[in-house]
Amino acid sequence: MMNEKYQFEKISDCDIWQKFVETTPEYTMFVSSTYLRSFGGQYKLYFVKKGIEVKAGFCLLLSEDGNRVILNELVIYSGIFFKEDQTQKAVKAKSERFEITEQIIRFITDNFSCISIALSTKFEDLRPFLWHNYGSINQQEIFSLDLRYTSYLNISELRDTHDEESTDLFKCLETLRQRNIRKARKEGSYTVEEVQIELFLNYYIALMESQNQQVPAQKLAQMSRIIENCTQEKQAVMFATKNANHEIIYLTVFSYDHYRAYYLFGAGNPNAIEHYRGTICFWDAFMKLSREYKINEVDLEGINSPQRGWFKLSFGGSIVPYYEVNLGVYE
Repeated sequence: MMNEKYQFEKISDCDIWQKFVETTPEYTMFVSSTYLRSFGGQYKLYFVKKGIEVKAGFCLLLSEDGNRVILNELVIYSGIFFKEDQTQKAVKAKSERFEITEQIIRFITDNFSCISIALSTKFEDLRPFLWHNYGSINQQEIFSLDLRYTSYLNISELRDTHDEESTDLFKCLETLRQRNIRKARKEGSYTVEEVQIELFLNYYIALMESQNQQVPAQKLAQMSRIIENCTQEKQAVMFATKNANHEIIYLTVFSYDHYRAYYLFGAGNPNAIEHYRGTICFWDAFMKLSREYKINEVDLEGINSPQRGWFKLSFGGSIVPYYEVNLGVYE
């Protein structure tokens, strides 16, 4: 796995991968060693070296036969990660990252039949994908780019306030969310950290069935492992909102790192009558993540379906684009 300037090294030690990738601007929890070991799918990790220096890394999610690079709905971002060098001029860094991306594209197109990769929101330069086989009339030789969106929410203001309604964050909430929070406070609902994996899965199944969707047993097992392993490793937290009778009415799961928190999963008690249950569980999660975990930003992880998208955006976050790149993939 050699070219004239860069060398590609397959990484089997996830701890070595973790030490490198968590220092890169493109890093997210979805490519952490704990998360990758938990989600249950196949993947390969590589370093790109120049001499003995690691310049970049990339994570590929694979099909069961190992022949295709695929997307996985539980791994929101994977892709390419660059070492940050503060001593390097910006113009040189841009040029080098372009060149490395070109070499990675050459490597993956030489070794895999179909390719789909979800790049981090921090991945800046997509020209190497756009220019691959530039001018070819064969669509299977050209990367297509699928524009996706997520929402980032700055929650740092909640850390020190004693009056949530005085914050700009509260004032920017959709009016319905504000009414939901006030009603929850009035009725005595509250949120605690409480790991209830089996209960959450039951709520999640009920939610999907209400939308006429069946959840594969394999996906449920993967979700269970992710929640269990990441909470045990203190890289995720489950929040349980309870009503005044101490009955759980909603559960959310957020993972977190030193950059931000990431919304993973959420589902409500199908028998609960409190219409505010989702709103207050999210809002209290933001309060606790800011105050107890010292987190400033939340990635609400995808606003690409109408119902879920508008709910997440109703908290007032920004709209952030990212891309999925595809080669040789057709419906």
